[in-house]
Formats: sequence, structure tokens, C-alpha cells
Amino acid sequence: DTRFGLSVPTSQIDTTSFTTVANICDEDISLAGGGTENRYEAHGIIYSNVDPMTAIDEIIGSILAGGKFVSPTITLDEDDFRGGISIQTKQSRRNLFNTVKGIFTSPSSNWQPSDYPMITSSTFVSEDNGETIFGNVDLPFTTSPTMAQRIAKVVLFKNRQQMVLQAPMKLSAFKLQVGDTVTINNTRLGFSSKIFQVADWTFVSDETDVGIDLILQETSSSVFDWNAEESEFISDNTTLPSAETVSAPSLAVS
Repeated sequence: DTRFGLSVPTSQIDTTSFTTVANICDEDISLAGGGTENRYEAHGIIYSNVDPMTAIDEIIGSILAGGKFVSPTITLDEDDFRGGISIQTKQSRRNLFNTVKGIFTSPSSNWQPSDYPMITSSTFVSEDNGETIFGNVDLPFTTSPTMAQRIAKVVLFKNRQQMVLQAPMKLSAFKLQVGDTVTINNTRLGFSSKIFQVADWTFVSDETDVGIDLILQETSSSVFDWNAEESEFISDNTTLPSAETVSAPSLAVS
């Protein structure tokens, strides 16, 4: 109906991407108590007084807050950089958390908003000097407590992947787009097949410079695993030796 939307013809809509996301949502996830459930679902009521974009954000929050890891098909190394790298190794304390809590709706609570089981990581709490830092993630269109926990754990693990690169690349990065994963090798920074996700992609073209400027957020397949080991995110940052480890001198007295 041309009265609604932007009257964009179907041929200009990337329906393939919608099919891909729908298939991800329909994947079976094994439950500890036996049986399976879909990876993601969204259930709820949209009231007429709610702004449409607010409703859409709440619905897709039950899906996009989780997502799924896709292995990278493109590898970039020193030869693909056209300039210096700006690196942010840590988030500010204000944006960091080690525990996730929030509300969801469930038939067991007569469809009234209630707290889903809180997700915390003792590894991350220890890394934050023993202080529990809460992040609030409400999932009003999620009705399964196990699904809410899985989404909360993905959000928690994504938050602990803190490294961000601002990387000026050559045109070898042209095939990438926002959301893609890419493998980065860099000897100076100690990156050996380290995986990042493209957060921003900009084409640069002027009299002196042509290429792609990328903002890359580190990621890992373990972010999306239900039984992931949290310590992996602390040890996978770089292969360089720790500055706190000093080898004993190898001198012999004769």
C-alpha cells in the first residue's frame, strides 16, 4: 500500500538479509534441563499510544541484542594499512559492567513484567577489583527465562570485548561492510588472527588519499556461546608478553 512507508519497490529491499536473520532466530538451542528452544523469539502487545520506533526497538531488542557469530572471510595485515592505527584498549568505567539484570514478561508471572535470572561473571567482577557493576537490559518481548539469560550473557560478553581500532585501510577493505567480521594480523600490536567486527565504514577519496577508514570492535565466537568461558576475553587481546612478567637473567658466572 503506497499510503504507508516510503513506497520502495520490493526489488530494492535486501530480502535475503531478512531470510538470513529469520533462519538464525529459528535455530534450535539445547537447554540444560532437556529439550530445545528457538534461538530468538519476540512476543508481546504493541499499544496504540506507543511510538512506532520505540515498539520496533523493543521487538528487535529480543533478537539483535543477541545475534550470532559469523566467521570472517577476509584477512587484513600490515600491507593493508595505509596509515597509523589509533587503538582504544579499555572502555570508560561508566560504560563497563560485569553483571546484567532486567525485566521480561512470562506466563509464569501472569504476563506481568518480572526480573529474569541475573547473569554475572565472577571473572569479570575480579577484574573490576571485586566490585559488582550492574548493566540493565530489559527484554519486554522475551517470554522465556532461559532465552532472556542467553541474551543477557551475550550482551555481557560483548561489553567485555573492549578494544576498538580506528584503522585507515587500503582498498583491500572495500568488500567489508558494517557488521562483517574480519581477521587482523599485526606483529607490532601482537594480533595473530585476531577477530574484529566492522562498526563503521567510510570511503575516503581526495587528491592525496584513497582508501577505506574502518572502526573495528573486537569480538569472538565465544561471545555467542551459552557455555562460553569468560577468561578467554581477558587473554585473547594480544600475543605480546605481559609487562608485569620479567624473565630471570640468563647469565652464567665462571
